[in-house]
Amino acid sequence: MEDSLMKKITILLIATLAVAAVSCNKEMPIQDANTQIVGKNTLVARFAEETKTAFVGGTYMWKKNDNMVVRSDNANGYTVYKYTGEDTAGEVEFVPNTDDNVVYGQNSFAIYPGKVSGSGASAYPKEEDGSLKPVLKDTYTWSEGNVEAPMLARVEAGQPLEFKHLGGCLKVTYKNVPPKAAKIVVMAPVTDPDKIADGKVTYKINSTMNQTYNWTTVGGGFDPVEVPYVKAYDHSGTYKTVISLTNATAAERASADGITAYIPLPVGPEVVGGKNVYPQLDIWLAFADNTEVPGSKRSAANVEIERAHIKPMPAITLTKYSVSVLAGVDGSKAADAAGKFNNIRGLARMSDGNLIIMESAGSSNRSLRFVNVSDGSFTTFRDNTQLGDPWHGAVYGSYLYFTDKSKGKVWSMDLTSGTKSVTEVKSGLSQAMDVKFDASGNAYVLLRDTGVYKYEGGFSGSQSVFAPLASFGGSGVTLLGMQFDPAGNLIVGASASAATNTNGFKLYKVDTSGNVSCIAGSGAKAANYSETVDGAALSAKFTANLQGLAFDASGNLYITDNIDIRKITVSTAGNYDDAVVTTILGGGTSYTNAVGAVAAFSALQDIIFSADYSTIYVTDQGRGTLRKITIE
Repeated sequence: MEDSLMKKITILLIATLAVAAVSCNKEMPIQDANTQIVGKNTLVARFAEETKTAFVGGTYMWKKNDNMVVRSDNANGYTVYKYTGEDTAGEVEFVPNTDDNVVYGQNSFAIYPGKVSGSGASAYPKEEDGSLKPVLKDTYTWSEGNVEAPMLARVEAGQPLEFKHLGGCLKVTYKNVPPKAAKIVVMAPVTDPDKIADGKVTYKINSTMNQTYNWTTVGGGFDPVEVPYVKAYDHSGTYKTVISLTNATAAERASADGITAYIPLPVGPEVVGGKNVYPQLDIWLAFADNTEVPGSKRSAANVEIERAHIKPMPAITLTKYSVSVLAGVDGSKAADAAGKFNNIRGLARMSDGNLIIMESAGSSNRSLRFVNVSDGSFTTFRDNTQLGDPWHGAVYGSYLYFTDKSKGKVWSMDLTSGTKSVTEVKSGLSQAMDVKFDASGNAYVLLRDTGVYKYEGGFSGSQSVFAPLASFGGSGVTLLGMQFDPAGNLIVGASASAATNTNGFKLYKVDTSGNVSCIAGSGAKAANYSETVDGAALSAKFTANLQGLAFDASGNLYITDNIDIRKITVSTAGNYDDAVVTTILGGGTSYTNAVGAVAAFSALQDIIFSADYSTIYVTDQGRGTLRKITIE
């Protein structure tokens, strides 16, 4: 930096900030402000003992070509020094970049790292309002032991620079991290307005250190020992530090160790022996749109942050989903002579907990499969003469009802009958996709290109159009699957024949009066997994295959979305105003049976829970398998 520019920058006692996190040594004498050192001389620097923070056996090290900035009491402002040696944790020499003189004095400090080109969160320190201020960045890239927090030392004649951290580190571990979770957020919320008014509590974690609010005056000077460097001077906003998880792999997200982040936090106003007590810290995972990942938030009270130390927090473990094949030969879609499935579609659960698969596969394999969930064994009912494309269905009473997509029919089967023959219930239903019953016994049939029909009291009752296609956006929209939520609303998954049709790729709610509204989906089609978006439900992006829908005991909705399983979390069953979309499984390319984010699917069709909600079953048409997902 040129001399003329250096002289324009007046640094108002920034280093004292340092004192903030850096408890300076009381025994070191403060030199007369007129004592000078020529800028071309070197400065010796070392880490104070408490600065040697270990990360998995390592130590904080000087890095080759790192800069430090020396703030002086004279009008020259500051001088940049560079370390040109090899990486080391020992005592080193820094060489100045300019010929400026550095004046020793009460307010002379060195800040490390010391990059001062540019401004903003990427600069250490930051030039702002004519003064030089160290900053903690508000966003960090996740990596093991990545602190990136500045350190500070007093500059005194004849003494090495004793660098100390401006803060400590919070160690946070998350296990079973969802595939689309993008960041870890740590926030110190306002808990006591009176303390804030008195400057007693640190709340603004990532703010610039500002001399107006961060320095304590002692007898006309500044306390060189424990000066708070971050103070709650503005509590109208949000004060948080963000750790990016975009580089965390699927294997790391699903591993037993989970993802661990080291989060820099300042040692602030209530400093005793180099520690600061945060009355409360809130920690959560967030999606790219900053929406909180459901179930990820934890709060901790009276958290001590000690300079140059790591404060470990208990690991936060989210729901674990383990995927396996229950029935079918993975990747082999053929007749069942060798225990294989072909074009499996819908799922229905019988009263004994076992499952029925609807299977459509050409003229020789139109089947219903009766699967024993205890061991995956199955028996087959096949009627290639009557059936066309068995699609989706439901068990109501002692009967199975299912749609026949190609023949436009609804069939029934008496499950108590030994012959297990099928009976035609309704015909003339073009592109019949699904059939369901409400709590009163009314039957509903979903027609892909027409809408939803209702049969009062069952199929023997009168037929009416409950929700026409126009209610979902009209021509070009295709309706794929449906399910009733615990509040009696009918939830419908919709696609579209064109990717530009913004009425498709959504989930709709049809209330008991037939009123239709969107509960999830922006209307923009995601071409593949990498384009899907989690977060606030109405901003989420889906693909084109929303036909399997199932609700858990709390009213949360699970959806098959091509190669993903998505979850819509609600705070109240039947109310989707604050709904959040989470990809809980999928996105891989190797069709893996595994835990969490590593698991992968091919072409999911339908989804259903076990009676006790401990297990999810899905039909993976692309792999010819019935997959079992154990929830822990």
